[in-house]
Amino acid sequence: MQTRTGTILPVMLLAGLLAYCDRVVVAEDAVTFYAMGDTPYTPEDDVLLPKQIAALPPDAEFVVHVGDIKNGATPCDEAVYMKVSAMLRKSTHRVFIVPGDNEWNDCVDPAPAWEFWKKYFMKFDRHWKNEILVSRQTERQENFGFLHGGVLFIGINIVGGRVQDAEEWDTRHQQDVEWIDGLVEKHGSMSRSLVVFGHATPTTKHVKFFGPFGETATRYGKPVLYIHGDGHRWIKDRPFPEKNILRVQVDQGGIASPVKVVVGTDKAAPFSFERRK
Repeated sequence: MQTRTGTILPVMLLAGLLAYCDRVVVAEDAVTFYAMGDTPYTPEDDVLLPKQIAALPPDAEFVVHVGDIKNGATPCDEAVYMKVSAMLRKSTHRVFIVPGDNEWNDCVDPAPAWEFWKKYFMKFDRHWKNEILVSRQTERQENFGFLHGGVLFIGINIVGGRVQDAEEWDTRHQQDVEWIDGLVEKHGSMSRSLVVFGHATPTTKHVKFFGPFGETATRYGKPVLYIHGDGHRWIKDRPFPEKNILRVQVDQGGIASPVKVVVGTDKAAPFSFERRK
């Protein structure tokens, strides 16, 4: 009987320890990544973007393109998707990307444009190997998420532009909400901050996403960053009723290099930014 008890106690202690570790932040290191968007738009950007990618500093743990790989006037031909994919794949750092409206939603015919996007950018980060374990939403494989360095990162398909199909628009936003809710439920207690990547500038067209997103942020109760493109000019503010959400709109790629973002451990001010020429 003593032997059996001596065996059971260490197992119970180990199980308790693992359960405890599952409820706490597992890392307290700063995380550094770089974000870009709305590029390349012009022939000059076609020259500039590869230079910006080559010049990404070695402290980048990953890079995110927040959508719009072309301007709105350029036809949604397959060659555009192939070109930008080849540019981004030259990065020595793992690159994530979310859809923009210019390369999908606002195309003359969105259906083939979406097929091109899937062909060249779906699960794009798999071109690189590192320790980050990425999960994807079953219904929307372009939506991704990962816990890294004590920070929960989530990418979603939310675009600006025209509402081509109101039912699709609302369904996609609901799926985005469900994806974020599920990851926050799973990893929220193990993270100190939440970063969400999307393309769209928040407008009334997105209220069915940002309303529930705000409720999730309130339940989460920790710092949240929503970082996006779409508007082309730098904005850093708190436009939401939930004041734990910080919003950043990145510079258009032709205006500035990818912005450096550091998610630190200061609970009062965890997000810092370095805009680069």
